[in-house]
Amino acid sequence: MTTPPTSDPSRGIVGDRQLIAVQPFDIARLTAHAVPIVPETFVAVSGLGPKDDSNGSGKTSFLIAVSLLLADPQWRLETNGGRHASGILFRPDAAGVDQAHQASPVTHGYIVGVFAHPDEPAANPLTVWVRIATTTPYLQANWTEGLHVADALTDHERSIQADALWRELGTRQLLSARTMAEKLYGTAPRCLTYLDTALRPPVPSLLSQQLTEMEPHDIGRSLIALSGMTPLLEEEDDLRGQALQHRISLEKAQTEHTQALLAEEQVMSGVRARETARLALQRGHEAWHRYLAASYRDAHHSDQRVAALMEEERQAAETAAVLVQDAENRLNSLGSADELATQRGAAHQEWSDARQLVGELSRKMTELTTQQAMLRNRRTTLLPAAQGWDGSDCTATAARLDQRQREHAKAEVQCDEAEIAVTRARTHLRDVEQGRSGQAGRAIDLLGEHRIRAHGLLDQLNVDEAARPEWEPRLAPWQDAIVVEPEHEDTARRLLHAALPGAQIISSDTGQKALPEGIHSTLNVTRFLATLQQRLIPSSDGLAVRDQALALTVTGGFPTALAGRKAQLRQARANLAAAEQACTEATEAMTAATAALTLAQTLHAAAQAAEELAHLGTQENDLQAKIDDLASRSANAARDEQEFQQVWQEAVARHASHKQLLTSAKLTLEAASKALKERQRNLAALERQREQVAAAQWQQQWGATLEDATRLLDQTSDQTRSSRPAALRRQSEDQLRRAYEHYGVDGTPGADVSQDLRTGQEMMQSFADTDPVGLPSLTFADVAAPLDNRLAGHRDQDEVAAARITHDQHARQQAIAELTDGVATSARNLETLQDMIEKHLDGLFAQISAAFHDLDLRSDGHGAKLEHISIRPQGAGDWQWQVIPRWKRSRSGGYVSYRENANSAQVKVHAILLVLAALLADSHTQGRVLILDELGNSLGEVNRKDMLAALRDVARDQHLTILGTCQDSVLADAADVCGELLWFVHASAADIINQPTSAWAFDSNGARTQLTEDWITAGRAHA
Repeated sequence: MTTPPTSDPSRGIVGDRQLIAVQPFDIARLTAHAVPIVPETFVAVSGLGPKDDSNGSGKTSFLIAVSLLLADPQWRLETNGGRHASGILFRPDAAGVDQAHQASPVTHGYIVGVFAHPDEPAANPLTVWVRIATTTPYLQANWTEGLHVADALTDHERSIQADALWRELGTRQLLSARTMAEKLYGTAPRCLTYLDTALRPPVPSLLSQQLTEMEPHDIGRSLIALSGMTPLLEEEDDLRGQALQHRISLEKAQTEHTQALLAEEQVMSGVRARETARLALQRGHEAWHRYLAASYRDAHHSDQRVAALMEEERQAAETAAVLVQDAENRLNSLGSADELATQRGAAHQEWSDARQLVGELSRKMTELTTQQAMLRNRRTTLLPAAQGWDGSDCTATAARLDQRQREHAKAEVQCDEAEIAVTRARTHLRDVEQGRSGQAGRAIDLLGEHRIRAHGLLDQLNVDEAARPEWEPRLAPWQDAIVVEPEHEDTARRLLHAALPGAQIISSDTGQKALPEGIHSTLNVTRFLATLQQRLIPSSDGLAVRDQALALTVTGGFPTALAGRKAQLRQARANLAAAEQACTEATEAMTAATAALTLAQTLHAAAQAAEELAHLGTQENDLQAKIDDLASRSANAARDEQEFQQVWQEAVARHASHKQLLTSAKLTLEAASKALKERQRNLAALERQREQVAAAQWQQQWGATLEDATRLLDQTSDQTRSSRPAALRRQSEDQLRRAYEHYGVDGTPGADVSQDLRTGQEMMQSFADTDPVGLPSLTFADVAAPLDNRLAGHRDQDEVAAARITHDQHARQQAIAELTDGVATSARNLETLQDMIEKHLDGLFAQISAAFHDLDLRSDGHGAKLEHISIRPQGAGDWQWQVIPRWKRSRSGGYVSYRENANSAQVKVHAILLVLAALLADSHTQGRVLILDELGNSLGEVNRKDMLAALRDVARDQHLTILGTCQDSVLADAADVCGELLWFVHASAADIINQPTSAWAFDSNGARTQLTEDWITAGRAHA
C-alpha cells in the first residue's frame, strides 16, 4: 500500500475524492449492507419506525456513522480519542431488543467508506476503515487504495469478513483518533454536521440552527471553518505561540543568567581570595628575597669595612712587631744572659704556636657549624613531606602501592564490564517492548522488510499462573519461534533459509478456534498448542513434560513467567535494574580503589621522606660529635695559650732584671710589645666582629652574587623600595600573615584548622619572634610551605573554574543576544502574517456577506449583511473575529441584529442561508459533506421549499454532498428536489436489526455506479 498522490497536501490522503458509499458493521441497529451515496446532490434521509413514522428508523444512527467516518470536528477526536463514539455500537438495551433474543452487546464495530474522483472513479478509488471499540483505543482508522470491502452474502458472514479485512490492512498506515482527520482529509473540515444526539456534548453551531445562542466570535469562527480558512488562524496561532515562546525563553534565559551570576560570584569570591593569598605569598617571597639581598649587601659592606680596619691593624701590628724586634736587637747588643734569653724565646714560641692552634680550631668549628645549618635546612624541607608517615618502611609502602595499583586496574575493568552489561540490558528491554527480542525479533524484522507480518510466539502468549508448571516446559524450546499467516509460510521459509538458519516458523490456523485452558492469545495457534499438549505429557511429580516418541524430557521450574510480553518486560526491567545496581556498585568500588591508590602514593612518599630524615639524623649526630670534640680541643688550646703567655711574661720579667743597663732597652721593648699587643687585641676583636657579620653565611642564604643583590634592590619600584633588611623582613611577615588571612586562617583560637595550616601558624609565630638582624633559623619558604601546598592544589581547579565561568557568562550573553534577535524577528513575522490574514479574511467576510444578501433576496427576503470586527490577540488567547448577522424584516426597515426577538422560523432560515453563503464563498468544497438533522421541521411551507431548493442548488454548484433527515411532513417537498432518497426501516420492536437500507437515486456517472455495483447489491435478495 502506498500513499496516493495529491496535488494539495491540505486536502489529506483522500484529497478531492468524493464519498460514494458507506458500509456499517455492528453500528446501532443498522445492517452490514453497503449504502450508495450520490455526490454533489442533496440526499434526503428518512424511513419507517415501529410507530409507523420515521422516528426510531435508524436514520440518525446512519448520519452519526457518516460524521465519524469523515471526522466531523464536533466529535473533538483530537482531545478525547473518540471515547464518545463507542456509544454508537450495537447494545441490546439501547436498541430496545427483547431479552428473549439473548442478544449480547458488541465490543467493536466498523464504518467503511469508499471515495472516488468524479472524473475517473475507477482510476484510483480509496477505501477508508474506521474501527470503533468500547475499550481503548476507542477509535482507529486505516486506508488502502482500491476497493477493500466486505461482500459476503449474509450479515453474519460480512461481520466475520470485516475483522479479517481490518487485520489485512496491517499497522503500517494505522491512524489514531487524534491524527485521522488531518491525515485523511487535510486541515479543512471534510464534514460539518448538526446531529440531535446525546453521544457527544452539544456545541452551539451554525448548523445546529441555534443562531441566537452563539456569540459573535463563535459565528466568526464557524464561518471561517465552513470556508476552509481555519488553517490560516492555526498557522497564526502557531507563529504567535512561537513568538510567545521566544519571549518566555528570553525571560527565562535572563533570569537564569542573573541567578547564575549570583552563584558564580560565590565561586569567584573564593577564587579571588585564594588568588589574593597567592599574590600576598608572591609578594612575601619577593620581600624575603629582597631581604636576603639587602642583608647580604649590608653584611658584605660591613665585612669589607671590618676587613679594611683589620688590614690597618695588621699593618700596625707588623710595625709594632718591627719595633719590638728592634728593641730586642738593641737589648741583645748590650749583652744578655743566654739562658734567660733562651727561656724567653722558647716561651714566646710556645705561646705563638698555641695561638695558631686556637685559630685553626676556630676555622674548623666555623666549617662544621655551617654544615650543621645546611642539614637542619634539609630537615625542615623534609618534615612536611613526612607528616603523614605511619611508621612503615619504604619496602612495605612500595609493596602496598603496587597492590593498590593492581586493585585500581581491576576495579576499572569491572566498572567497564558493568557498563557494558547495562547497555546490553537496555537493548534487550527495548527489543522486548517492541516484541522484537532474541532470534524471533531478528526474524520478524527480516520478514517485515518484505511486508510479511510475523509475531513472536511467546511474546503474544499469556499463561495463567496455575498453568505455568504444565505449559512452560512445553513452550521453552520455542522461545525463538515466530507465527505467520499460512499464505506467507513458504515465502518466510525461503527468506529465513539463508539469512537465519534454524529459524522456527509456525503457521497460524485458518479460523479462530478456542485455545487450550490456561492459554490466552490474539494469535490463532490452537493446532500448534494442542499438538504440544498431546505430545508433551506432564510427569507424575509435575516437574517436567515428556515426549514418549522422541524420548525427550523438558524440565520446568522457571522462577519467573516465561511467556507473555508483560512477563518478559518485568524480567527485562528486573535484569536492567540488577545491571544498573551492579554498575553503581562497580563505580563505588572504582572510587574506593582510586582513594586507596592516592593514600598509598602519599604514604610511600612519606616513608621515603622519613627514611631520609633518619639518615640526616645520623649525619647530624656524627657532625655534633665532631663539633663537641673541636669545642673541647679549643677550650684546652685557649688554656694552653694563656699558660704559655704567662710563662713568657715571667721569662721577660726575669730577663728584665738582668742588667740595669738594659733598663732603657727593656722599657723600649716593653712599650713596643705593649703596642703590639694592643694591635693584636684590636685585630682579634675585629676578627670576632667579622665573624658576627657572617657575610659568607648571608651569601649562602642569598645564593647569588653581590651584583645580583644590588641589581634586584635597584630594580624595585619606588612604592616597594626599601634598603633596610628589617623593613623588608617585616614586609615579608605582613604578606605572609595576609596570605593566611585571605585563605581563611586568621589565628582565631579554637578555629577548625587542619594540622598542616596549624603547623604553618606556629612556624609563622616563631618566624615573627626571630631577631631580624641575625641569620634566620627559619626561612620564608619553610613557613609558607603549608599554605603554598594548599594554594598549589587549588590552582588548577581555580583556573578551570574561572575559565568555565568566563566561558559560561559569554555563552549566556551570546544566547540572550540571539534570543533577543529571535524575539524581534518573530514579532515582525507575526505582524506580517496577521496583516495578511486580516486582509484575506476581510475579503472573505465581504464575499460571505454578498452571498448572504443574494440568498436572502432569492428566498423572498428584504436583504441581509454581515458586520465583522477583528480583535487581534495580545497574548496566548484566540484571535476573535466578531461577526454579527443582520437582515431586514421589511422592505423599508433597517437591518436588525440576529439576537433581536423574532420568530424561530426566520432565525432558522437565516442560519441555513448563512451556512450556504459560507460554502458559496469557499472555492475548495469538492468532496465535502454537510449533514443536517431534523431538517425543515420549524419552517413554513414556503420557506421549507425555498430552503430545500437552495440546498439542492448549493450542493450542485459547490460540488458538495448534503445529507438531511426529513420527517414525514418534509419528505414530500424533499422528494421534489433531492438527488437521492435513503430509506431506513425498523418495522417492529421485535426485530433485532433493521431491514436492508433502500436507496432511490439516479447517478449519471455510469463508471461510478459500475465501480460499486457488485458491492452494493451483495446480500440483497431483490437486487
